[in-house]
Amino acid sequence: MSNNSYTILGSSSGVPQAGRNSSGYVLNINSRLTVIDCGGGTTTSLLRRGFNPLDIENIFITHTHSDHVCELPLLIQLMYVSGFDKKLSVYVPEEFVGPLKIYLRSVYLMVEKFTFEFEILGYSDGFKYENNFTLEAIGNTHLNHYKEWVEKYSMPNKMQSHSFKIQVGDTRIFHSGDLGSFDDIKNHLDGNKYVITELTHLNLEEYFEFIPSINVGEFIITHLGNPEDVKKLQTKIQEAGLENITFAIDGLELQL
Repeated sequence: MSNNSYTILGSSSGVPQAGRNSSGYVLNINSRLTVIDCGGGTTTSLLRRGFNPLDIENIFITHTHSDHVCELPLLIQLMYVSGFDKKLSVYVPEEFVGPLKIYLRSVYLMVEKFTFEFEILGYSDGFKYENNFTLEAIGNTHLNHYKEWVEKYSMPNKMQSHSFKIQVGDTRIFHSGDLGSFDDIKNHLDGNKYVITELTHLNLEEYFEFIPSINVGEFIITHLGNPEDVKKLQTKIQEAGLENITFAIDGLELQL
């Protein structure tokens, strides 16, 4: 069996819940860890699942809504106090590089004190990472509805939000992140072993109608609401006769 896995650390929608953490994921390739998003509860969930923070090499942030990024400083702090002594690369949307550097200093995470190599790297649509796995950033429209306010008040925000194409060996994964519409991702799904979809902002009827038309091993749906909302969603899936859909729970581990 492969030592590679993709684990969901938090499966809640943007509304905090007692029974689910906010968005967070960890890609484990032979104990070399990459964290994707750091919403509320990510750090504790990482430890609860038995992952060693000293094995983290990269952190990728899809976009800067608080339910995807609020625990980034806490995770970095955990690594620092745990004696991390390698290189940590933090990849964030370009618009967040400057504010993140200011924020880390504001919460007394002073890079000058770090005993390890640390870098914050900005990325945008089309960015490609290549190492022991590959990752390609696909820009989406999740934040576009802020355009009126950004323009009205001359804000510097670029409304950058991304989905990720990930490949580990021959295994392909599509990680949707939060979306503006299903059109953001529909042309990128065919042929993946796993499609991890954050459902909150999708037209579910359109999504469910599309699923049978493509070849995907398993759809993992996450970013879920309260238990009542999940039951309604389960009923819709049963009525649609869809079988290759799994509801995410915190700690769900996907073997790669």
